[in-house]
Amino acid sequence: MTSITSGPEFHTDPPRGASSTSSIEQDAPALLGLHREAPNLHIYTVSSTNYEALNRINDRSVTTLPVATVRPTDEAEISTAVRHISQKGLTLAIRNSGVDQGGRSRAFGPKDVSLDVRSVDKMILSADRQHVTVEGGVSSERLLKFLDGHNLATPTPLSLVVGYVGFACGGGYSLWNGTMGMAADNILGGRVVLADGHVVDTDDADCDPDLLWTLRGGGAGVVGVVSCLRVRVYRRPTLLGGLVGFPQKEASQITERLAKLYAWKKPNKLVADVGIVHPPGAEGLFFFVFAWALNEDKSDLDEAKDYLERMLSLGTVVVNTVQETTPYGLTMSVKNPELFAELIHFRKTVSVPVWSEELGRILSEPLPNSTSIVVIHDRHGAGTRGSGSTLVANGAFLNREPHVMLGIFASAPADDEEGMKSCDAWVNKVFDGINAAGLAVPHKYINFSSPHKGDGLHYYGADGLVRIRSIKSRLDPSNLFAKSTPDLA
Repeated sequence: MTSITSGPEFHTDPPRGASSTSSIEQDAPALLGLHREAPNLHIYTVSSTNYEALNRINDRSVTTLPVATVRPTDEAEISTAVRHISQKGLTLAIRNSGVDQGGRSRAFGPKDVSLDVRSVDKMILSADRQHVTVEGGVSSERLLKFLDGHNLATPTPLSLVVGYVGFACGGGYSLWNGTMGMAADNILGGRVVLADGHVVDTDDADCDPDLLWTLRGGGAGVVGVVSCLRVRVYRRPTLLGGLVGFPQKEASQITERLAKLYAWKKPNKLVADVGIVHPPGAEGLFFFVFAWALNEDKSDLDEAKDYLERMLSLGTVVVNTVQETTPYGLTMSVKNPELFAELIHFRKTVSVPVWSEELGRILSEPLPNSTSIVVIHDRHGAGTRGSGSTLVANGAFLNREPHVMLGIFASAPADDEEGMKSCDAWVNKVFDGINAAGLAVPHKYINFSSPHKGDGLHYYGADGLVRIRSIKSRLDPSNLFAKSTPDLA
């Protein structure tokens, strides 16, 4: 067999309307030298017809735009752009989807450049079908679809538009954590463009020994632009999967019974992540994304169905779409929240060790509107330390014990002052309630968090923070990639 490279159906060209030499000279003169050195590199300044659309992000609270957006199409163009931006004393943010909850992909201000890598989006499946090389701009949907076409899979998120590299380097919760581990556990290597334009590969004999450790859960863009990752792949499982929904008002009963069910048996083959939503014109819904990865011969199908029946008995079932499917089929069937809408977002993240009735009582709090959601990942099995799994990698991701991670999100239109107050109050009420009840653990999840002072300690722990600071000082001494890095003070 030979390696397989993704075709044009998986590629997005840079949009038309890149700025001319005269426009760059007028709008962003600091980038004129870059344009002359790399005339085919797409640069979009304020006068470009696509400037505003290219800089659209998933939070309309940010209205100031960057001096320019640079859209490379390969690693060489990334290298040239980064080197020039660094030499000119500009700052940058790395964008591969624009949905980062913490705003680390947002560049705005008179010296900020947005490095938009969404057209660096090639995927190469290895000849032995053991790993796939994923370039920095690949979306999770495209990776999932590409692998599905070859009867393979790897941990990917439910949100289809999320950039895969950012997701995986941040840790990567998915429906396959129980059997395949976290996405970060499956990073075998990668290539990173440093501030001086130099490209380093984790397989190089002279590569910094901490680089691979950093890629595995430290976050994307900490010391450079991740041009690609090499990721372990697996046989695509057949799933018994779908949505199981209950009324949100039954949350305390459901979580109490769920805790007892998991105390009896919590199969690694099952990941039942949770979403809490408030559909328009309906009551709040507490639903599980039920996904049981069946044995290749489906010899455990009866066991999976029995466990499903036990979960259906947790409360009053109002939704049940569970059937035999595939990772791609299940992911495509789950409706994602609307992105890039005219909304301002409020968000908090918190983790707890286990499900409990008290947690359910707090989660019974009605959502403020239909654009709000609680996303809950239940982490166990191969994704945890001490599970006996060979997948647990030596990486920067801190929270390696079994836990339940919650992302609490609310949003309202910018012109709805009361709606924004209501959203902010609800997010804090749920977050503060969990902390006041003594349920929270100190660890945070970088992909769901807004930056704040000292947050590096919550992501890496004391020892990890020292290690991150050290590699940062070696590979990014000028702190060009400060935008992507948690606070390391």
